[in-house]
Formats: sequence, structure tokens, C-alpha cells
Amino acid sequence: MNLSDAIEKKAVLLELKAGTKDELLKALIGAVGRSSRVKDPAAAREAILEREELSSTGMGYGVAMPHARVKSVTFPVLGFARLAGGVDYGSVDSEPVRLVFLLLTPATNPELNVQLLGKISRICQREDNRRRLLGVEKTGDFLTFIREMDAANGMVG
Repeated sequence: MNLSDAIEKKAVLLELKAGTKDELLKALIGAVGRSSRVKDPAAAREAILEREELSSTGMGYGVAMPHARVKSVTFPVLGFARLAGGVDYGSVDSEPVRLVFLLLTPATNPELNVQLLGKISRICQREDNRRRLLGVEKTGDFLTFIREMDAANGMVG
């Protein structure tokens, strides 16, 4: 599956202002929860917060990937936030987070959750990709970047 298929355009938040991890998650979960793919936004919020309690999804390099498998999600939905200033996220490298990909997938397909997280991780491991994400000015530019990553990394299909 392509990442671009999972993107919820209304949940691409550029220059989000959040002072804490809780504020960040509230804003991004709220945006993703408005997707028609999420039948129970409250359950999605609860699943994300429960996952964060297990361990932080801050992967380092200023990137976090909160995620959950949710019964009320009918099709994968991906949101993105770029923070105006970094927030303490409890990341593995203790660096503030500025780039956040929030992924919800159907509970019935754990393999898809792992597959999509792997694709996001591969993109974010590269410094040039992180720099490009930090410089994106419009939602359309972000979507173009994700489609390019789908194609360039053999992720199409």
C-alpha cells in the first residue's frame, strides 16, 4: 500500500504550535479523527494514548510516529504535523520532536500497520528527507513529497 493512499489531507498540519507532547497529540488526533475512515474518534484517541503509555514513539532525529490499530478504522489513515518549535516527546535520543506522522490502521490487519510504519521510518531515517519535510510550505508540496517517496523507494502498489 502507498503512504499517499493513507494520507488524510485535512490532517496535514504545517507549523503546528504545540508546547507539549499532549497538546501535539490532541491537535493531530483531532485532525485525523475527523476523517470519514475513523468511525469512532474517541476510540482512536484512546488507542493512541494507550500506545504512548507503553513507550514513546519518538524514533529520534526529531521524528515521532504515534500509531495504533483500531477496530473503528476502516482504511489506514495517516496524518502529519510539523511543529513550529520542537517539543519534548521522550524520544530515544532525547531530542525535541518537530516532525510527527500519526498512523491509524484497521485492527484486523496488523501486518499493514508494520508495513506502513516501516515505510515512514525509512523515509525519516534520511537527513535529506527530514530537511525537506522541515522546509515544506504547502500541503500540496507535502503530498508531492510523499508520492515521490512512494515511487522512488519502490513503495508503489
